[in-house]
Amino acid sequence: MNSWISAGGRKVAIGSHAGRVLYLGADHRGFKLKEWLKPRLRRLGWKVVDVGAHSAKRVDYPVYTVKIARGVSRSEGRRAVGIGVCGSGIGVCIVAAKIRGVLPAMPATVKAARETRTHNNTNFLSLSADGMSPARALAIARAWLTEPFYADPTRDRAYLRRYLQTVRLDR
Repeated sequence: MNSWISAGGRKVAIGSHAGRVLYLGADHRGFKLKEWLKPRLRRLGWKVVDVGAHSAKRVDYPVYTVKIARGVSRSEGRRAVGIGVCGSGIGVCIVAAKIRGVLPAMPATVKAARETRTHNNTNFLSLSADGMSPARALAIARAWLTEPFYADPTRDRAYLRRYLQTVRLDR
């Protein structure tokens, strides 16, 4: 499900991230994991836009994180989402949070990835190349991409209220 609702004067993306463009990027430490994830995410049906880095040569993670986050920000998370990879995952998460309209998450488990969607409506996933296996990174990404936000308006009303409180902080 990929749709929108009007809530609190905002157009809010609800459902899973299905159908959205997926911006993917990494620094030199995340390059190998990014390259491993890219074809697998495409095989799962995602339109992946690789913003770099395009080699394992040393680069600065903010350069690529901003490219991902700006793509997400321009669409206000309604048409695009992002995944950033660096050694720890922390750097890309910090930089992504600086870009208006980007709500990053750095879940360490599949359960946490699902909850960042159902509870927080995150639109940017930070992954640690040094802290997890490729299979675990893919499982986390897959859960994050497919878990819906606001699937049940009765049950999820509190999550929508909290999400709106969070995004209002951007003003």
